[in-house]
Amino acid sequence: MDDGVGTPLDVLDIGRRLREHRAARQLSLDTVAKSCGISPSLLSQVERGKVTPSLSTLHGISQALNIPMFELFGSPADHLSLIRARERNVIRPPDAGGVAYELLSSAHLRHLQMIEMRLGLEGGTFDHALSHAGEECVVVLEGRAVVQVDDERVELDVGDSVSFMARRPHSFAGLDGASARLIVSMTPPAF
Repeated sequence: MDDGVGTPLDVLDIGRRLREHRAARQLSLDTVAKSCGISPSLLSQVERGKVTPSLSTLHGISQALNIPMFELFGSPADHLSLIRARERNVIRPPDAGGVAYELLSSAHLRHLQMIEMRLGLEGGTFDHALSHAGEECVVVLEGRAVVQVDDERVELDVGDSVSFMARRPHSFAGLDGASARLIVSMTPPAF
């Protein structure tokens, strides 16, 4: 098994992935380069695999393209990816009122992401309105939840689900401040 330690960057593959993402978003070299503070010439060389970019350059480009940087290094998504419950990536944003997100899907998937959201930890709720590209579906596993999408408020019980266009501002909370556990499916990935 190759753990990637000591393996040189595949600059051609990274460049190809960057070019594909930029083209899919219909962004020019100039637009992306300006957004991440590099020259269009350097971006072109990176995309063609002519230079080995620094991590800070790759980070800037991935931010400009709105893609996770690790996606540039990953293997193709056509391999089986097993994530054990005890090995999930967990995100607990300090400003999210005690909400926890656990990544259920592989980071190598480019068009789908699934997370488990735990609301009401430490009495918190996630009442910040989010919006992002794509579509979203939420299913309640435990407790009761309120999903607010624009000015529509929906109360969900265990087993209920709601789907919506994710560009609409949306927020989540446990009903009456109680805890809840949700599965959220997003396409494309937002985390």
